[in-house]
Amino acid sequence: MSSELRSATSRANGAKSRGPKTALGKLRSSQNSRRHGLLTKTVVLENERPAAFSDLLAAFEAELQPANRVEKVCVDTMAVAHWRLMRLWGIQKAGLQSEMRRQTEEKHDHATSTADAFRTLCDQSRAADLLHRYETCYDRQYARALKLLLNWKISKRTQQTECEQALNEKNEPSENPERTH
Repeated sequence: MSSELRSATSRANGAKSRGPKTALGKLRSSQNSRRHGLLTKTVVLENERPAAFSDLLAAFEAELQPANRVEKVCVDTMAVAHWRLMRLWGIQKAGLQSEMRRQTEEKHDHATSTADAFRTLCDQSRAADLLHRYETCYDRQYARALKLLLNWKISKRTQQTECEQALNEKNEPSENPERTH
């Protein structure tokens, strides 16, 4: 069977499909895009939504389209670093809001309450330093993974272009008509 005929047959058969009919078929079909979830199990805390992390990872994959395992690792690293950054931002927000609620008796304006809460949190513990250190670490992980991914893709593209140019040069007829073999 020729490839054109095979393609036409496949298209015709695909057009006839109306999807799963039974409850079991629909259940199986609903799991088609599901992954093993291993990364979700190691990154997402019990009080966080695994589906939100899966959505984030899927968005990164859709945008960056990893083509092999190395690129997938870079995308995974970026998604995990971003997830952990968002977690830290949530921790910082919760700490400030908690301290601001504690200070409500003093009737400050919003900016002053925020500044006082921030100062109090910084003075009370080294938590602010740790949060900043972790935030910097995750930001660097994200940036390094993105740089590695982009360099990898550029390198692959350059190699492909060089190979194509070499093939084209090999297949082009000689421009010097006086030269014979």
